[in-house]
Amino acid sequence: MLVKRVIEVAAIPLLFSGLLLGSTAASAHHSFAMFDQSKSVTVEGTVKSVDYANPHVWVEMTVMNAQNQPTTWAMEGGNLGGLYRMGWTKDTVRMGDKIKMEVHPIKDGTPGGQIMRVILADGRVLGRGPGAPAQQQ
Repeated sequence: MLVKRVIEVAAIPLLFSGLLLGSTAASAHHSFAMFDQSKSVTVEGTVKSVDYANPHVWVEMTVMNAQNQPTTWAMEGGNLGGLYRMGWTKDTVRMGDKIKMEVHPIKDGTPGGQIMRVILADGRVLGRGPGAPAQQQ
């Protein structure tokens, strides 16, 4: 009986701590706090890889830095549904494409950012801001 009572009493705090810690991790995962929303930079380069996986798309680009050395930039896009409404499909950006991206850079200076707009080689603009098409509903 004592073991059963200990389990009953301990289960409630364990349940609440699990809920608290789980919601904190989920909230942190969906945060864009690592990006400097007050700044915008445009980088030009060659797509190294694209990962269209829920919940976000990731694009790695090879960009030439100020010393004319290739640098890999890691860009995080929005959720797949939101990107689709902006005109993205799984074939929009592919490895080897030469593109420009406007991003909110990572605050600590790491090469990367949050994707705001993409200018494709054919001149099409995807994302938010001037030149971007209206979002589909």
